[in-house]
Amino acid sequence: SVLVGRIVHLIRKQGVLPSEIVVLAFNRAVVFEIKRRVRALFQTLGYGAHVRAVRISTFHGLATRSMADVSDADGRHASINNLLPAFAHRLQTEARFRQQVATGCRAILVDEFQDATDDVYEIIRQLHAGTGGKAGVMVIGDDDQDILRWNRQNKNFSEQYFERFIREFGGDSLRRIDLAVNFRSGMQIVDESQTAIKAFFGRGGPSHRIKDFVLRAAPGAATASTTRRGRLMPAGSRPV
Repeated sequence: SVLVGRIVHLIRKQGVLPSEIVVLAFNRAVVFEIKRRVRALFQTLGYGAHVRAVRISTFHGLATRSMADVSDADGRHASINNLLPAFAHRLQTEARFRQQVATGCRAILVDEFQDATDDVYEIIRQLHAGTGGKAGVMVIGDDDQDILRWNRQNKNFSEQYFERFIREFGGDSLRRIDLAVNFRSGMQIVDESQTAIKAFFGRGGPSHRIKDFVLRAAPGAATASTTRRGRLMPAGSRPV
């Protein structure tokens, strides 16, 4: 909802053309959902004819289209297995290619940023560089949902990418907006989950939580409850 609202704001308030907006996500299901919401909202606002102009795709989709010069069977196989690293490397090392991919881009929006990897982060950084540093960049993510650490070669935790983004895209124009309302769960579930998460990070460890605020349930959230189940452990034993 925030991402779609941002798209509309860019068009209506900042005069950005739909074709100048690049939206990147990590899987096709999310891309389809973003397209569905954009289509519904655009039709309501009378922008229906411009829906397809917004460049919405997965990182792999953008890389595939941009690396379309790979034509032989072996090359296609290699590009599938190493597509994002190859794309990131080419963006980083070939200025003409970088500028070509970023042509006409004035806004870069990234969903589920907690799923970033080194290659994904480099793609975002190089797309921005390809616009001469002029494009606005917005990322949306939740480090509490960092479940893909196994997919990172260096096994980084997601907060490192959020902090790097603040350093490298920061400055006076940087704005952080805390999305502090949970619209999916009832009050008890939200409260108990926050207590559990706070206790977990309170024990210390290699990771830390970015949030310095407490999530709350939406006004009028349905009554809900949680049940914790477990098995009794023999005396002197420890869970595995």
